Amino acid sequence: MENIGLVLEGGGLRGAYTSGILDYFLFKRLYFKYTIGVSAGAIYSASYASRQKRRNIDIILKYLNDERYMGYKHLIKNGSYINTDFAYKKITYDISPFDFETFTSCDLEFKVGAFNCLKGKTEFFSKKDFRKTDDLLEALIASGSLPFLSKEAIINEKIYLDGGIASPIPIVQSILDGNSKNVIILTEDKTYKKDPLKLQLLINLYYKKYPKVAQALNRRHLVYNRTLREIEELEKKDDVFVFRPSEVVVVDRLEKDLNKIDTLYKLGLKDAEENYERLISWLNRA
Repeated sequence: MENIGLVLEGGGLRGAYTSGILDYFLFKRLYFKYTIGVSAGAIYSASYASRQKRRNIDIILKYLNDERYMGYKHLIKNGSYINTDFAYKKITYDISPFDFETFTSCDLEFKVGAFNCLKGKTEFFSKKDFRKTDDLLEALIASGSLPFLSKEAIINEKIYLDGGIASPIPIVQSILDGNSKNVIILTEDKTYKKDPLKLQLLINLYYKKYPKVAQALNRRHLVYNRTLREIEELEKKDDVFVFRPSEVVVVDRLEKDLNKIDTLYKLGLKDAEENYERLISWLNRA
């Protein structure tokens, strides 16, 4: 498993698919030594790093519709649709404790991407940056801070938003880090292409204070679709193994229908199981 990266797309609650695949990996004790993710991809892979099967999906199914978790009242009151104190900290420390000890001690390079609002690029945090348990949580919060629905996150006096703004599928960073082969988990099916955001003038106005955020948001569809084309080329060369939903995804980024989310999670499990032997064969060649 040397020089093989595990690359995880974001996608909000479409990450239930990612969670299903990662749980199947844990069931099979398939442990990568490098993971990199943005937004939900980083959040869900943290429980893979801590070796806690079903933690992500159990939290979602139990607490997603809990008024403490997310909602417009939190956006109005605190500036963020997701109540980070509950969704990240209360759950992590008290309700469904995260295994920080296993996370820290496991043989895994774990990277989280967040968009630097002033520099206009995605920066990556790794284990060496997590000197305290809260450091990991702050990086995950920054990576998952959705534009328009979250206030900017501050880490070391730097201002961050969702890591997927400029690096929606961080395959390039994984290659730069020395991974010549990569397993990629996408959260949309093969037919998906991202459309441009509408009302670009309003985006420019909303992020007048951070023009590089507006610029990146207005270009995000170009970056995303170009990355998909690059991944297809890497597939042809057998340099990547790609998991993508085998059915059209009907789960929104902020989905509230628990049945849809659970179905998508089970699709991840099914796709992982059906492609597992092919994956192992690819890993052996790699």
